[in-house]
Amino acid sequence: MPIKITGYYKLPNSLEPQLVDFNEIFHTSFMRKFTRYKSFEKFLNGGKFTIKCQQDFEALPESEMDKHVLQSTKFKSWQEMLDYATDKYILKQ
Repeated sequence: MPIKITGYYKLPNSLEPQLVDFNEIFHTSFMRKFTRYKSFEKFLNGGKFTIKCQQDFEALPESEMDKHVLQSTKFKSWQEMLDYATDKYILKQ
């Protein structure tokens, strides 16, 4: 069963940040197109990150995530990947 990872993200035309599910933002077609992985969970496993819960993900140093993103995706940083995926997700809503 996939781990549910969420994050708060400021969506356009929204006063407060909204809770978003990373499995929806980083869906299979996004991951296949922009990364070497089929799912966000496989992406995390590929970085050799031990993520068993939300707190594990939040404790992950952004510099480590940036390094993994740079090596295994078409993005230069975790923030760039997150922003792009979220923008794509919003357009589909």
